[in-house]
Amino acid sequence: MAKCSICDSRKGKRLCKISETAICSLCCAETRKKETCTGCPHYRDPKPQNKYADLPMFPLQRMADDIELQDYANTIESTLCAFDQSMGNMLTDKTILGILELLLDKYHFKKNVLMPEDNLLAKGFPLVESTINSDLADVPDEIIEKILGTIYFVAKRRSKGNREYLDIIHEYVGIRVAKGMRAMPPLKDLKP
Repeated sequence: MAKCSICDSRKGKRLCKISETAICSLCCAETRKKETCTGCPHYRDPKPQNKYADLPMFPLQRMADDIELQDYANTIESTLCAFDQSMGNMLTDKTILGILELLLDKYHFKKNVLMPEDNLLAKGFPLVESTINSDLADVPDEIIEKILGTIYFVAKRRSKGNREYLDIIHEYVGIRVAKGMRAMPPLKDLKP
C-alpha cells in the first residue's frame, strides 16, 4: 500500500477525489472542504458542537450548603422525574442529558432552540422549560444557567448509560406535582 501523498508518513488508504491519489484518514480529515469534497463518502458536514464539559456551575459544596440553590435544582429535577413517570418510568439518562443540553443551549449558549426530531426530547424540553418559566420566573438567567450546569455535571458523573441518575433523583428529589410541591417516594425498608 502506498504512503499518503500529503504527509508521506502514513499509509494512504483513501482515494482523494481532489488529488486523485491515496491519502491517510488524518490528512483527509484535515484538508477536506465542503466546496471540494461534497459527494465523497468520507465527507461529513461539520456540526457545531457545544462544549458541555466546560459549563459554569456552582461548586457542589455550595449547593449542599445553600437551601435556595437546592430548591432551584429540585424544581428542575422533580420535573424531569415527572416527565419520566409520565413516560412509564422507561426513560434513560441519555434522554435526560439531551433535555438538559437543550436547556443549556438556551440559557448558556443563548441559542434559539428548535423543536428536536427526537419525540422524547420534543416532549420533555418544553415541559421543563415551562416549569422554569413558571416556578423560577424571578430567578436570574445566570443562576439558572449555573444550576443547569451543575445538574448536567452531576447527571453525567452518575450515569453509566442506563437510569442511574434518574433513579437517584426519583429517590431523593421526587416528582413535581405542582408549583413548589413534590411527591416523595415511600421510604425503603431499612435493614440492619
